[in-house]
Amino acid sequence: MTAIDQRQQAREFCIYSLILINFPRNQRLAPILAGSICWINVPARSSNHRTCRLIPVSHQENRVPNYATGIDDIATTRGACSGWTFICIDHSALDAFETAAAALLQEAKLKSFHGKEFKRRKIDSYIKFLKLVRSTLESESGSGFVSSTLLGQDWKTEFEGFCNNVIGGSFSSAGVEPGPISEASQRIASPLFTFQRMAESNCRGGSTIVQIDRHALYDSLDSDELKIEGTKVSGQLPIIAALRAYGKRQFPNAPEIEREGISVCPDEDSFLVQAADIIGNFSTALAFRHLGRKSKSNDLKCSTFHQVFGDLIDFSDFPEGVERNGDELVLAPGSASFTFSIGGAGV
Repeated sequence: MTAIDQRQQAREFCIYSLILINFPRNQRLAPILAGSICWINVPARSSNHRTCRLIPVSHQENRVPNYATGIDDIATTRGACSGWTFICIDHSALDAFETAAAALLQEAKLKSFHGKEFKRRKIDSYIKFLKLVRSTLESESGSGFVSSTLLGQDWKTEFEGFCNNVIGGSFSSAGVEPGPISEASQRIASPLFTFQRMAESNCRGGSTIVQIDRHALYDSLDSDELKIEGTKVSGQLPIIAALRAYGKRQFPNAPEIEREGISVCPDEDSFLVQAADIIGNFSTALAFRHLGRKSKSNDLKCSTFHQVFGDLIDFSDFPEGVERNGDELVLAPGSASFTFSIGGAGV
């Protein structure tokens, strides 16, 4: 590393530290924690879990991530509930997962595996892909989880406002001027803060890279240049600092997001995002069928999902606070979110 590189890295670390220092210390998400309702949470094999080591934050990070995470957004038909689906796998399993998924996609002659484009004639290919997801989660090296969480619109609006205030305030105090990167960071904070909450009970520290479905408002994190006090820095540095500050105080068991570890990409370019999309779409179909919705498309998704994950699904724990209103899922008053989850660190 040259002397110029070392000075640049030191400047970036100073800016990173400014955001850590200026991040609000008493922010909590009590409403979502108190009002959340979990449908299913099946622990993985604790005996096979590989304990992850919490590594101190440093301005020099030469480490291999413990996890790889895919995130996709999800919403009901008219948007009464919306949220995100997460799949988090052991990073050491990522290459094998992607290689196997690419072979399945080529065999299926599809552009991508996508819930909304699911067709009866491709059911065998979707079953194979879901089996690959499950085998990756259950492999000797696997220690991840899948979760899909739907938020009622009132709470989601409140939550997004919280993210905007927290990110905007800490960035401003650290000298990050309002602009595309600040706006993108505020937008991406909602799914990433939610990932930390989900990962808190499903992981044991470590770090992760993140692949998130492309959104025009997120692109600035990769494409725009940021200057703070005359120093050029990565567009991802402020949001990574904020995520670590919040995670350390609220969700210490959640993996840290790697520096430069966020990839904003079309679903066609990420099999993790595709897996998140299908699990979110199909698990929501299960909830609809349980609540009485009948349609050929919905029933086919449920049948497909059951063939792979049926032994883990127990409707006896389905929460009373989730109701169906026509083609919409509705959360009862006082219920902030509805979560479907499989896997995790166990006890």
